[in-house]
Amino acid sequence: MPRIAKNHPTSRLNLEMGESARQKLMTLRDQTQANSLTEVVQRALAVYEFLHAEKQKGNQLIVKGEGGEKEVVLL
Repeated sequence: MPRIAKNHPTSRLNLEMGESARQKLMTLRDQTQANSLTEVVQRALAVYEFLHAEKQKGNQLIVKGEGGEKEVVLL
């Protein structure tokens, strides 16, 4: 697949990770229909940045289950 031209500067980042981490990235790519592993990492970074910002503000992450039960997720 050819690279898509970008309108903003980029830089290359080489990551060394275990095979299980790479498999998780590939599974997420397939499940989310992301175009690349890079897109999966970018999305993960956005989520992590959001969660960190909320924690810095003193907020909590609460997950509500199908039955209505709520659980506070420790960050």
